[in-house]
Amino acid sequence: MAAVSARRMLLPLSLVIAVHTAAGAQGAAPTQTTPSGATAAWTLRMKGDIRWQQVTPAGALLVSTDAALSGVDIERGQVTWEKPELGGLPPDSVRMVEGSLLMEAARPGLLLIFDPVTGSVVFDSRRLNLAQIVTRRVLPQSGTLLVHGRRAPGGGPPVVALYDLATGAQRWANEALFEQTEPQKKGLGGLMQRLVTAASEATALEVLQAGPDMIVVHTLTGLRALDARTGAMRWSATLPTARAGNPARHVRLYPSLDKTDRVYVSFDDRLMAYRLADGQALWTKPPTIEGWVHGIVQHPSGIIILPESPPANQATGNVRIINGVVQTGLNVARYEDGTTIADKPLRMRGTVTDAMIAGGSAVLAVDAESRTFVNVLDVATATLRLKKDVKIK
Repeated sequence: MAAVSARRMLLPLSLVIAVHTAAGAQGAAPTQTTPSGATAAWTLRMKGDIRWQQVTPAGALLVSTDAALSGVDIERGQVTWEKPELGGLPPDSVRMVEGSLLMEAARPGLLLIFDPVTGSVVFDSRRLNLAQIVTRRVLPQSGTLLVHGRRAPGGGPPVVALYDLATGAQRWANEALFEQTEPQKKGLGGLMQRLVTAASEATALEVLQAGPDMIVVHTLTGLRALDARTGAMRWSATLPTARAGNPARHVRLYPSLDKTDRVYVSFDDRLMAYRLADGQALWTKPPTIEGWVHGIVQHPSGIIILPESPPANQATGNVRIINGVVQTGLNVARYEDGTTIADKPLRMRGTVTDAMIAGGSAVLAVDAESRTFVNVLDVATATLRLKKDVKIK
């Protein structure tokens, strides 16, 4: 077997380091020659049996033993940090935090979010006495981490907190996010209010950093705008679902690329624009498509609303199913009032996964029947330039 450099992290780790179990101290031993003639870059002795090891996207090596979770400098073969409280964790309990290079490790009653290179802890669930972490979202624009969690029964209300990524300091905590903003109802209506609130507390938030001063979140009870500096709620808004009172599903938040006064929210088969200053809806009614909203593309001539095929048992409206795929419909909304350019949604084979802007047009990629098709949309007129979709694979 040829000698392998420790820098080649894509190769199996057993080729890069030799690991031994020992009850005593740990450290990198001098370079030595193996019986096969290959020269080990370094050899590291750990405290306890090794359960698993992985290289993180940040380039740090994590090694799990019964005694601790440790971070290892791959270049020097040195343990840079240890966390005894995370010893013996299974590999699926340690994973990357979406949208960042941070890692999270969980065990009953504890969740840590940490920098895998330095071991610095950004979030420790014990600080707020949280029994369940529901949402964790990195906000790169402000260098912060937003966490939403629930406490044990009798331990207090659910809380949303913001942490500084660089220092791990808590900037603020909000315990009022899930309080009812509508008048308290009685009887069955009140019961439904309480059920929706309980479900909202246990559902992951949709989160958007809307400029340096505001964070917009969506709960099952509606939109909320939080002051990014204090966590205080600035305004709330209820999404206009097809049936009033029903919580919106499949909600996504989008920043406005050219109009800084607003934020876009898609939900179910609809899209709405809200004014950031006070949460007022900017359109009289939401434009709709056929299927769920997969995403939007902000073209100079209008907002292209991309459809997604919902599961057949969750599709609404005039449902068309061909070869097991729920057919969809695309449309383009005007920025000024949200009205659609086409009277009826343009029929699509399935989920429109992307729309690449090319001048006054957009090239559509459509996923249907395990194949990909393309067509060209004239955005200003909301018409397709090709009579038939072109199959590319």
